[in-house]
Amino acid sequence: VTLLKTLTMEKYSFECGRWLDINEDDNEIVRELPATGYRVTICTGNISGSGTDASVFLNVVGDFGDTGERLMITSKNNVNKFEKGNHDEFLIEAVSLGQVRRVRVGHDGRGGGCGWFLDKVMVREEGQPESLAVEFPCFRWLDRNEDDGQIVRELVPAGDGVRLFNVGYHIAIKTGNVNGASSDSKVFVKLYGEKGDTNKMILAVSDNDLRNYFETGRTDIFTIDTFDIGQVNRLLIGHTNEGLRAGWFLDSVQLLVPVHGKQYMFPSHRWLCKDEADGKVEVEIYPSEILDIEKLINYEVTVVTGDVRAGGTNANVFCQIYGDGGKTEVLTLKSRSNNFERGTTEIFKIEAQDVGKIYKMRIYHDGSGIGDGWFLETVDVKRLTMATVQVVVKKEETPKKDKKKDKKKKKKEEEEVEVVEQLQEVVETFTFPCSRWLAKDEEDGEVVVELLTEDNEDLEMNSYEVHVFTGTMWGAGTDANVFINIYGEIGDTGERRLRKSNNLNKFEKGQEDIFSVAAVDLGMLKKLRIRHDNQQAGAGWFLDRVEIVDNRDDTTYFFPCKRWLATDEDDGQLARELVPVDEAFMRKGDDDEDDSELIVFTNIPSWSAQPLLLHSPVSRYVIYADICSVSAVCL
Repeated sequence: VTLLKTLTMEKYSFECGRWLDINEDDNEIVRELPATGYRVTICTGNISGSGTDASVFLNVVGDFGDTGERLMITSKNNVNKFEKGNHDEFLIEAVSLGQVRRVRVGHDGRGGGCGWFLDKVMVREEGQPESLAVEFPCFRWLDRNEDDGQIVRELVPAGDGVRLFNVGYHIAIKTGNVNGASSDSKVFVKLYGEKGDTNKMILAVSDNDLRNYFETGRTDIFTIDTFDIGQVNRLLIGHTNEGLRAGWFLDSVQLLVPVHGKQYMFPSHRWLCKDEADGKVEVEIYPSEILDIEKLINYEVTVVTGDVRAGGTNANVFCQIYGDGGKTEVLTLKSRSNNFERGTTEIFKIEAQDVGKIYKMRIYHDGSGIGDGWFLETVDVKRLTMATVQVVVKKEETPKKDKKKDKKKKKKEEEEVEVVEQLQEVVETFTFPCSRWLAKDEEDGEVVVELLTEDNEDLEMNSYEVHVFTGTMWGAGTDANVFINIYGEIGDTGERRLRKSNNLNKFEKGQEDIFSVAAVDLGMLKKLRIRHDNQQAGAGWFLDRVEIVDNRDDTTYFFPCKRWLATDEDDGQLARELVPVDEAFMRKGDDDEDDSELIVFTNIPSWSAQPLLLHSPVSRYVIYADICSVSAVCL
């Protein structure tokens, strides 16, 4: 091949002298000139159904560019490639890429049982020893019916937090609400950003799992997990023009990038159809609006299920992470795979609020499914943080001018080593040992547990004795499920179901029920929130009060209520927030048995300057106010 640069009339010649033919030479149909070589080892997992017969492609990315997507056609050591447990070697001819930074690997998803479990990819320059190979771990499915449903992965070199460095781009695609707007074709996108652009990516599996995608008037949501391309400035979207009804009316695209705290709005409102408008089936569109949204960070949560009999669970698992900067929402740990099987390790990438330095987490399941009991071994949480690290910089010593050169013996230049401190992104790991059952019929019968980091010295576990007093009036009891959340100076317990009482039949009229809640010590208690789910007939409940005993320092907190939690009583609310009162207040009520008590319920939209006067011969009043808006209140 000869290139002529017309501006300077310079000529560049590239020798090849080889076949580009799947039936000749090395069966490759791509050559880079001049060519060095990369030896790539692709390791298929050793689990059931891990092999694939689909066409696998790979792209090696380095400091000086990439190889482009190359089909892995001929394995150097296996006739039948990508079989269970195989280590297949391939030779990719390409110009030198410098330091290899990442690998993009995937397959075309064709053929029955095309799903593939990839352990890792190893890349080294041809001629280099195996010890110098760069390892790119995966240990995930590339399967539309497993894990997150993706069949293409971007891998980064081995190290802590291999899933933390990619960014999740959430794409909401709205199909127009016009006649014939839906499409049976495959839709693809390509994102362009300030730091680079992605490849064309087929949108194969949606997050909202609508199955039949791109129907009239519907919105399909997909997630692309890829390297950080910075601020997005445009996107290419189109379809493959396949199927009986390939034509498609694209209304708009919304792109959310929580890790950047950005939301992009891409209007389209046009046909992508050979037979409509300008006949185009792909189009570049630009954002009409860029909005700031809540910025989130990536967490990598690794869950190890114990290798004990019946240790796995089919229930839905949730967690919540607490740090010195707050707490995350309740996070669902799920994928399309069969999670939390006995003796397995699952890794979940989650976008959530930055809570700072993590000190505890709560993990639990909902008890659904057959055999819901679960033996949890450990949980690891990883996050990226900025830290000052020491970097060794080598400097070559400048030789003196008057020094004579020795042609027979060349002396090695001395190197100066300098240690420099730099601010870099590092992976912070928090390990939470557990080694216990979360099961109704094991140990303490709890399906929720709070865990502290293994190196925590400041906090300790505590237990709280919760005394719930149901009122004595007619119909005060309930058969609904009751939940409580206790708040203290150091976090909260999260919402806990009050399951095991000292009474067989809980929350009956005039009854005291005692429960135990285990949690990381909360310090001084500040409030509690109590509710029921209104699931049974006549679920209305009159709660007299709650008393909580802190077993660590034997302190009792009193939370008066004296109100209904019912849709057809009082203000119709099923939840109450209660604050603690002094013990003397509670005892005063017990001593003054002859005193009358007037309970006044008010629901006042706004307070005026006029006083609220209560004229009655009773000795004291209890006033409950639900105030919608208050400018100034003096009670």
